[in-house]
Amino acid sequence: MNSSAIKNSQIRFGLVSFAAVSLLFALNACTVKRVPIESGTIPKLAAPSPGAESFGKQLFQKLRTDYDLVTGKPEHAKVVEVFNQLTKAAEVDHLPWHIYLLNGSEIVDIRAVHGNYIFVWTGVLEAVENDDEFAGLLAYELSHTLAHHTDPVEFTLASDVFFNVAELATTFGLLVASQGMVAISGSGWMKWAYVEVADLDPLDRQYSDELEYEAAEVALLIISRTQYSPQALPNFWKRVAADESLNDKYERLIRSRPPRERAAMMEQLILKSSEGNNRLAKKPIQ
Repeated sequence: MNSSAIKNSQIRFGLVSFAAVSLLFALNACTVKRVPIESGTIPKLAAPSPGAESFGKQLFQKLRTDYDLVTGKPEHAKVVEVFNQLTKAAEVDHLPWHIYLLNGSEIVDIRAVHGNYIFVWTGVLEAVENDDEFAGLLAYELSHTLAHHTDPVEFTLASDVFFNVAELATTFGLLVASQGMVAISGSGWMKWAYVEVADLDPLDRQYSDELEYEAAEVALLIISRTQYSPQALPNFWKRVAADESLNDKYERLIRSRPPRERAAMMEQLILKSSEGNNRLAKKPIQ
């Protein structure tokens, strides 16, 4: 290999390495940091912006191409009844909400996205043993919305500049490394890649331990203001943890936190509150 070829190889390697390091940096330091929720409180929520509602509506229309909408049936009435009680308990029932039941027995999942849209698949109704468990799961997803966990990813000004530079470097690196055979056109693709790799896509979003803890605390506070049992939620996850065959089926609902850890986290919160002011005193499941 002559010196010119070696030099070209070094350039290619350096550019690809820079792109990889750039992406790793972006995964850890590119989004605006959020303000934590004050412990023991249920966050108040403002009405969604027109843009957020438009996003939720577009996503709903997209989902309808894959799943039939369930309306006018007892299971739909049950979903609406439970949700209305939860929003009333959280004192956010005055806001516009869009909750839909989608037909999909193979999908055990509930997803909230910004714009106050919540999607429930019929598989969840088949997975729970009673209304208390369903109310707990629904309250948990509602809490992600109240705590602004479902808000769009917000990038810092510095990260915007960084992404632009990294895009140019990566594009040029691929062009050189492939000797002009591969090129990337357009802008914004690295942000898109970040959202996908970091599991921040609205329907596949994964939450950190901190956000999961916040949602669990808010959900249990909401449940404590209703006739539903707070203990039903950890009981649900205990049952899932005890049956390994359920783990794959409930993968979307489980997300990245193991069922046993979810159950332990919620029981810890119930015990903590019971010892403090009895707001989450355990009630028997009917």
